[in-house]
Amino acid sequence: MITSTAPLRLSLAGGGTDLPEHYEESGCRLLAVTLDLTVTVTVGGAPSGVRFSAFGAEEHAPHTDTVANPLVRAALRHFGITGGVRIDVASDVLPGSGLGGSGAFLVALASALAARTGRPIGADEAARLAFRLEREECGCPVGQQDHWTAARGGAIELRIDRDGTATTTPLPELCKAVDTLLDRELLLLRTPITRAAGRPLAAQTKALKSRRGPGMGTIQNMVDAFHSALTSGDIGRVGTLLDQHWRAKRQFNRAVTNPRIDRWYETLLTHGALGAKVVGAGGGGHLLVAVPAEHADRVSGALASEGLRRIAVRTSEDGVRTT
Repeated sequence: MITSTAPLRLSLAGGGTDLPEHYEESGCRLLAVTLDLTVTVTVGGAPSGVRFSAFGAEEHAPHTDTVANPLVRAALRHFGITGGVRIDVASDVLPGSGLGGSGAFLVALASALAARTGRPIGADEAARLAFRLEREECGCPVGQQDHWTAARGGAIELRIDRDGTATTTPLPELCKAVDTLLDRELLLLRTPITRAAGRPLAAQTKALKSRRGPGMGTIQNMVDAFHSALTSGDIGRVGTLLDQHWRAKRQFNRAVTNPRIDRWYETLLTHGALGAKVVGAGGGGHLLVAVPAEHADRVSGALASEGLRRIAVRTSEDGVRTT
């Protein structure tokens, strides 16, 4: 029995520049940090076929080629596993959270399957493989951020060259600073909207290909300002940057929002929030909100009647772990 656990993440600054449609022209630079929320994949034997269990649903396919989940099918094919395997998935959040769940799942799955076949892989190889499987094999319009953050753990700066080569730099001071702010002046609100990231990501890919406006360049240029504001604990500056980031992303790609999210955003501001953004691709999931500590309860309760819930989280320094 092999178990691999990978963390979910908060995208802090520069998110979206990790899409090939951007970095192949302008490179990528972003900041992200992992949370104490995880995806765990357990791989064991089965009498025949492929058994796959996740989120209360179970599938029994007679052969890898008939597995319904494309990510699982692609991973099994890569490792030459045709059957006789059981895969169980446990996650602290539902799919569509905006916290990088599919990337963390694939990093954990790739690590577990590699160990089962007797050819364990390191974190960097797991990140590269997981991205390739999701993007190239399955055709999902994803970037590299989620895979590298889940693999490496902690707070990182991710840079991607135009040829797709990714490098990560650990930022322990940023990890500690964000941990201090979380659930005090930096709130994570779970919305009642779960969504597949494909639609907003596809729209962003289309916008990038059209080279419409300065949107992603503006977002990439905010990385240093975000790092400075977060590490100094300047929540006023963090709020201003979140507001600028969100408005730039919304202008660049309208698929990241909808009338409900726009109304929620304005409501949060009227109750004392300094700025916010939808975490991840957009369209739902979680909101990251900057607020003075004395207004945190008022802001977090402002939309409780509409199903938004404050989630207490901490940062984590752990990347993917396999036992």
